[in-house]
This record gives sequence, structure tokens and C-alpha cells, in this order.
Amino acid sequence: MALDLAGAPPRAARTASMIAAALDVGVSKTVCLAAPMSCTAPGGRGRTLDVIGAGILNARAPGAGEDFESCARAVRIAIDEAERGADGVIHEVIASYSGPGLSARIARGQTKVRGQSVGVREAQAALAAAIHSAPSPGRAALHVAPLGYRVDDGALTPDPRGLEGRVLSVEACVVTAPAAAIEALRQCIRAGGVEPAEIVAGPYAAALAAATEEERAEGVLVIDMGAGGAGFAVLAPEGVTHVGHAPIGGARMTRALSRRLNATFAAAERAKLLHGAVGGQFDPREAIEAPCIGADGRLEAQIVAKKDFVETLQPIFREALLQVRARLADARLEPSRSPQRAVLVGGCARMPGARELALETLGMPVRIGGPMGLNQFDTARMGAAASAAAGLLRWRLDRPADVSETRPYEPTLRDIGAGAAAAASRAWSWLKENF
Repeated sequence: MALDLAGAPPRAARTASMIAAALDVGVSKTVCLAAPMSCTAPGGRGRTLDVIGAGILNARAPGAGEDFESCARAVRIAIDEAERGADGVIHEVIASYSGPGLSARIARGQTKVRGQSVGVREAQAALAAAIHSAPSPGRAALHVAPLGYRVDDGALTPDPRGLEGRVLSVEACVVTAPAAAIEALRQCIRAGGVEPAEIVAGPYAAALAAATEEERAEGVLVIDMGAGGAGFAVLAPEGVTHVGHAPIGGARMTRALSRRLNATFAAAERAKLLHGAVGGQFDPREAIEAPCIGADGRLEAQIVAKKDFVETLQPIFREALLQVRARLADARLEPSRSPQRAVLVGGCARMPGARELALETLGMPVRIGGPMGLNQFDTARMGAAASAAAGLLRWRLDRPADVSETRPYEPTLRDIGAGAAAAASRAWSWLKENF
């Protein structure tokens, strides 16, 4: 039975409190995490996040007309569940986009220094020039992350304030997504009863939750192996340097397994969760019970070899990793901004053999990761599904305290440096209004 999205009790009647909420809308699931705004106390990116409410529901993301209602219903239910846990009201969310079309480029811009030394005004103008250096019709900018500034022919610096020169130039990572897809996501979230305050690239959010400070300093590739594809982000000491998406994920693996087993998609998905593997140590003669569609059209049990699962799933998993590797090669990142190791997150990353296969395919050290630093949160319940949502909370709560939600963002001196990634999307909004 369809949910009447207009029939729920008024939100104003519920207990209100200051809550930060993150909403990860994926192909196969919708996750909402809530934390108190008091988490903005000093402590830095490594501090523990006090998650006080969580909701999760399996549902397809927007993209096709028939999916819109189920997406909006999933958003509403996930938010309601998070509100119950948080004992408060959620008015707006930081949401993620992890679908096809995610891309990034390194943009460069420059401006003349008007006074004797560089000020915030010049930094803003240089960043605006970088954004407009390569227009992208039909695309929406999700992030504009400054990687470094240069005065005349000097070295890159995260903070050009006070430097004397004639020309200020900047390098920035600009992350974009299809504008139509972002608008569809916004409409879906609004239909679920809340306002999407910002849209963050899902792989970038997952990287914020799963990568350690040491990995960022060395350069790390975080791959979120989800149902709809393998989203990935590269973090360097300066900030995010690349984001992308390979359209091969868990759903394709499940479809292949359903054909191999002659089972329904839902039955094959359950079998994949129980017995799925892409390698690892196992006896090729090992027999397991799996579903199949019988002569009467109903599901029945059959006995298959464990190797049937590996032979079906492993090539698809490898293909996803190869596409990520190819897209990284196409990006032609500078050696100092290229990843030296990788972290795999997402449901598919938990399958036996995933780490070994990624190590072989990517040619760099690999570990299996997940969201870190979540207090009072049942990670066993959501597991890898919570990485992007946890990263969205960090995106929201690690923002400088002097940024107001009620006025357009105006870059401050602290935002000019490499640590400005958490405020980059607000910088984009400010620049669109003023340049």
C-alpha cells in the first residue's frame, strides 16, 4: 500500500531540538543519521560523532518515474525513525549523490592583486576565475575545493594572505554531477518532508568517514562499493583531488547470480549476502544450499558448489575495480596528489576475497574500512551502509563555527586554505550569486 506522504502528523507538533541530519539515498537503501549540533565543539575531524538517531530502509533512488514515490517514502520513513531515536525534529538534511555522472577536474584561475598584498577579495576572485574557466552546461557543481594558491611564480600555498605580488592564481578541484539528477534528488527529498540544505558527492562523504588522517596525508583512494556502482574519491593533504563513479556494483552482481542460479533477484540477493565471495580460501568442492525457481514457478532449494558463486561474482568485482583504475589514469593526477593506498567500503567490500582482489587489481596497499568514530551507534546493524551518511555528518559538523545557516556563505581567511573543503559548496553558492 502506498504511503500518504501528506498524511503524517505535523512536524511542528513533535519535540524540537537542534539536530544535524545526514541522508544517504542510494540505489538499494536510504540511511538517515542524526546528531546534536553540540557536536560542533572543538576537536577536529578525528573526534567522536555522537549519533543519537538512525533510520534505514531499502528503496531505489530517483531516476525513473516509477521509483520516485518509493524513494520519497523511504526518505520519510528513514527520517521519522531517526527523529524517534533523536527525540527531536529534523527540518533539513545534508544529502549525498552517488549516481552516474559524478566527475571532477582541476581548474585554474588567476586575478590581479589590487593592493600591495593579497587579501580575501583576491582569493575570492581567483577562485571565481577557476570555476568559470571551463563551463559545464547541464551540470551542477557540488564542491569547489581550493588546493593551493600561488603569488606570481612562487610556490603553492594554502593561505596567500599578506603575500606581496602582482598576480594571484589558484588550483581547485571542481566536483560536478548531472544537474537533472541533482534536481530529481532534491525533489525526492522535499517530497519526503524535509529540505535538502546541501548535496555532497557520496564517495567524498564516505572518504571523510573512512579515511584516517595518516592516510589522507599520504594520499588515499576510497572506493564505495555500492549496489549501483563503485563511487570513488581521492584525498590528498590539500583536500579532495578527484571524484568519480564506475557504473558496476552489487546490483549487477546479483543479476548475474540470479541467472546462474535461475532464481529471483531477491532470492539471489539473499544468497549473495550469505554465501557471496570474490576469492579467498575455500574448498572448490564445498557444496552449499541456494535458491532456484522450480517447475511450478515457486522457489525451491538446490545444491551448488561454492565456486559457482566465486566464478560469477569475481569477474564483475574485478571489472568495477579496473574501471576505477582506468578513470584515475584518465584524470592524470600529479604524483603528489595521487593515492598511495586504498580503502574499500560498502556492502560488496565485505565479501571474502575483496581485499586480495583489490590489492592485485589496484596495485597498492588495500584495507577494508567503514565509518569511524561513531559514538552510541550500532555499527553492526548498518555496518558498511553507514559510511556515506557518517561522512555527511562530519561534513556538516566539522564546518567552522562562524558559518551561519541564515546568510550566504562569505569565505573567511581560514576557508582559503586546504582545510576549506568542508565549506566548499557554500563557496560555490556565494560565487554564483556574486560573479
